Amino acid sequence: MAEEKVLLLKATGISKTYVSGFIRKRRAASLKSVNLEIRKGEIFGLLGPNGAGKTTLLNILMGLIIPDSGEIFIKGKRVRRNFDLRMKRIMNMCSGLPNFPWCLTVYEILRFYAFLYGVDKREAQARIDYLMEKLELERVRNVRFDELSTGNKQRLSLAKSLLNNPELLLLDEPTIGLDPDISVKIRQFIKEMNREYGITIILTTHYMKEAEELCDRIAFIKDGRIIAVGTKDYFQGITEGANLEEAFIALAG
Repeated sequence: MAEEKVLLLKATGISKTYVSGFIRKRRAASLKSVNLEIRKGEIFGLLGPNGAGKTTLLNILMGLIIPDSGEIFIKGKRVRRNFDLRMKRIMNMCSGLPNFPWCLTVYEILRFYAFLYGVDKREAQARIDYLMEKLELERVRNVRFDELSTGNKQRLSLAKSLLNNPELLLLDEPTIGLDPDISVKIRQFIKEMNREYGITIILTTHYMKEAEELCDRIAFIKDGRIIAVGTKDYFQGITEGANLEEAFIALAG
């Protein structure tokens, strides 16, 4: 009998509505009663068209945005509206098109965030050295952020997100705008972190080949609702698509 996968994260009934305007208030529902279960050690894809609610959901799971309703459980423990610090320490997030203090160098940015994450000084130095080597940042070690190429900014963002050795890593469009050769290297690194260190990963992307290559399971979100969860083969089956890209187009339409 196959070993049952352990749930690392469970979200139930997550809803979020944004309100704008002063006299005539306008309401836009970003998430509508979203349910999600993430298994320990998997790479879980979150796909959907622009404005579907993917980034809002990631920010809620990270404790950066408070949902209007719903509950989140991490490692079986219910997360309160204000995330417990112990929970935040096992998580991190990497966003596409990152933005760091323009005048700090690559090394200074990593030291600064290691301090913010409460990483021990000696451990931080070893971690920084390791990540700079693995992500090929050593040659730009003393280069300011505003002087970095797009590819190196993205590698820096990924290195930052791994400083605290997270159990759960949220990747929001990690290869957006990158040259194909750099995208390949980042995908290889993501797979390595998942395989060798067992890091559970939630990934959003608009590159269907990236989702096909990386994701064990996928959730498709549209208009704030998750409409299907399964493997890429499942999505191709329910849409009769030849590949995940055709399945995406069918579901988005």
